[in-house]
Amino acid sequence: MISLLIAALLLSAPARAAETPPAAPVAAVSVTVLKDRFIEATSAAEKTKILDQLAKTSPVSGQDVAQLFDLFSRFTDTYTRDSVMASLSRLTPGNPQLEPIFMNYLRQPEPEAQLFGVNGAFRLRSRVALPMIRAIAERKFGASAVTENNVMTERNSWWTQYEALSALAQWEPEKSQSLLERKGEQSAKVGTLLGRYYWRQTLPKLRAWSRSGDLIASERAALAVAAPIELADARATRAQMLDLLRDPKVDLEIRHHIALKIGVSSTDEEAAALVAEHDAVKNDTDRLFWATAAFSTRSPKIIPLLVRYARQTGDDAMRKGATAQLLDMVGEAEARRLMEPEKKK
Repeated sequence: MISLLIAALLLSAPARAAETPPAAPVAAVSVTVLKDRFIEATSAAEKTKILDQLAKTSPVSGQDVAQLFDLFSRFTDTYTRDSVMASLSRLTPGNPQLEPIFMNYLRQPEPEAQLFGVNGAFRLRSRVALPMIRAIAERKFGASAVTENNVMTERNSWWTQYEALSALAQWEPEKSQSLLERKGEQSAKVGTLLGRYYWRQTLPKLRAWSRSGDLIASERAALAVAAPIELADARATRAQMLDLLRDPKVDLEIRHHIALKIGVSSTDEEAAALVAEHDAVKNDTDRLFWATAAFSTRSPKIIPLLVRYARQTGDDAMRKGATAQLLDMVGEAEARRLMEPEKKK
């Protein structure tokens, strides 16, 4: 059973007392200093705190970049590497002093160095690095999925190529579309990039991919439809998405993600229309998709439908989900009032 979309509750920070003087500005700590503190830290909690700070700190010198790469190459856990990449993503584009450093990493034979170089050169938008990144992206995938590689070096090589394709999709989208489509035939994971950066071109292909009987194509469709997209792309393709949502032959997972995309990009008037279509359909499965679309709008127009699900549905998970969203949207007192049984006249 496809669950309802339940948004996380928003917590408001307490206001600072008026008499509290503003804190004195704190000098920024460099990437190099944070790296040294990480190495010296003895507890996991302390290391995590330092990595969180590192992720918010921009490298500004060659030494900073070198320290980031040292962390990246020495520690292969996801949290450390994600923190390094988050720091790298804060690079200022067009820094001529750092450009040769990333070119050097791209020239190294080790995939870890190339992976680091791809991300850094992309953040700098280094035009001289672009041909090297394209050459990496054009390589034949060693496996259709990174999980098929048992050796860490091979996994890093796979991710290096994927990151190169991601960089090209963002950097030169029109020139790179055909390349990504070809690589999507080799690896389903490229579907994430096709959905994220080429949604308008990819959406019309989802139905055929999911029905092809080809494992890579069907998985590519599932990953493409699950990718986040821009609001403008959702608005431009709304009619096409509604057509897919109404098609009972379309894969259930695809319809679920389409419902979410329709919902979060809907106006209040469109939210009301989603509720009306929900009420009109007879099939229970179809009705769930329209409920998912309606509830993900977060529009006041869907509150009566939320109340109905919270009061009447026989599905315990859906009832709890609707109740939680109702509480989040209107508050406890109003939710209690809306949930009161209707008085007989």
